[in-house]
Amino acid sequence: MVDRTLRRIFILSGIALILWILYLLKPVVLPFIAAFLVAYLFSPLVDKLHKIGLPRWLAIGIVFIGIGVLVTLAIWYVVPLVWQQLMYARDSIPAGIHWINYTFLPWISQTFNVEAMEIDTEQMSSVVMQYIQTNYSADSIQTVLLRVAQSGLNFIQIGGVVVLIPIIAFYFLLDWDRMLESLRRLIPRSYEKSTLSIVGECHSVLGAFVKGQFLVMFLLGIVYAVGLQLIGLEVGLIIGMIAGLASIIPYLGFGVGIIAAVIATLFQFGLDWTHLALVLGVFLIGQAIEGYVLQPFLLGDKIGLSPVAVVFAVLAGAQLAGFLGMLIALPVAAVIVVLLRHARDYYERSRLYDPSMVIIQGTSSGRVSVESEQVDVDVKIKTDPLKNLQDTEKNSKIEIIENKKP
Repeated sequence: MVDRTLRRIFILSGIALILWILYLLKPVVLPFIAAFLVAYLFSPLVDKLHKIGLPRWLAIGIVFIGIGVLVTLAIWYVVPLVWQQLMYARDSIPAGIHWINYTFLPWISQTFNVEAMEIDTEQMSSVVMQYIQTNYSADSIQTVLLRVAQSGLNFIQIGGVVVLIPIIAFYFLLDWDRMLESLRRLIPRSYEKSTLSIVGECHSVLGAFVKGQFLVMFLLGIVYAVGLQLIGLEVGLIIGMIAGLASIIPYLGFGVGIIAAVIATLFQFGLDWTHLALVLGVFLIGQAIEGYVLQPFLLGDKIGLSPVAVVFAVLAGAQLAGFLGMLIALPVAAVIVVLLRHARDYYERSRLYDPSMVIIQGTSSGRVSVESEQVDVDVKIKTDPLKNLQDTEKNSKIEIIENKKP
């Protein structure tokens, strides 16, 4: 008989070895993980198209073409507006520096009784050029050019990965049902029911959270962008989009958006308290809509993480996998929350948590094994006399008649 503890150590060691190998292969594995997530997100839509009679490859093609058309239309209409606002922001830099030098800094000096300051652009330019000439020789320039070339190669590599992800996702979706069946057959029969239950709960939480979170980000970005445009802020569209995307982290979208909007308002209108109050009102309305409408109805309590834990998850994802890690951090955190909840339930039902816990194992032949050193238990098998022997053995129930502590 194999020692149960030794077997568990062997299984955990195997899992740790697999995770370590996957970490070493992170640059290769990440595109496949991203492609799997894309396939997971769009598999319900592909299944619906497949059920109405379309071949699966055609359903996948229609979904991918639809995504491409939507992205192209968004780029076609949004990019010119964003570019126009970027050009406005560039042209506003001299006016902004003039306002800082002749309005903001004098006000700071008079209000707080500090020495007057001024931004000298010519001096800043000369300092930068002097620093470059002093610290960068010909060899350094060659090094910089080499780094630029390496950055270009990295950019090409990133572009290749972006092209590779939809291709891998296509094949994932093509063999989706067969792949899931193969994974299901790997589960030991004794753990199949509980494992599928946990996987189903992860699927439910993950699907609801991802859909709700993206809708919240999109709608909140629209609220911020429309509000800032209505009060006359020229770069309101860019600020609204950034604030909406940053709202994936609680309060970060609000903080980033309101700081950027206040700075843009000061550059455009000067120290105008009316416009500053309107900017504050836009973001307060956005927070109210997010807290009382979008979050409860679209997202709810799907992830069960505090804001601090959400920030930690996003930063950890960025550290482990860069920008892609930031994108998948919260969905992965949602799955980890479900797994930890089940692990806690298993722990609370174990003898490690409560030494007086009674663990009873029964077989279809009627034999019962009681694992407890802390209690005396009298056990009997409840059977149904109306059923035959075979059904009775399969449907036996165990009842604890007496449970006495020593």
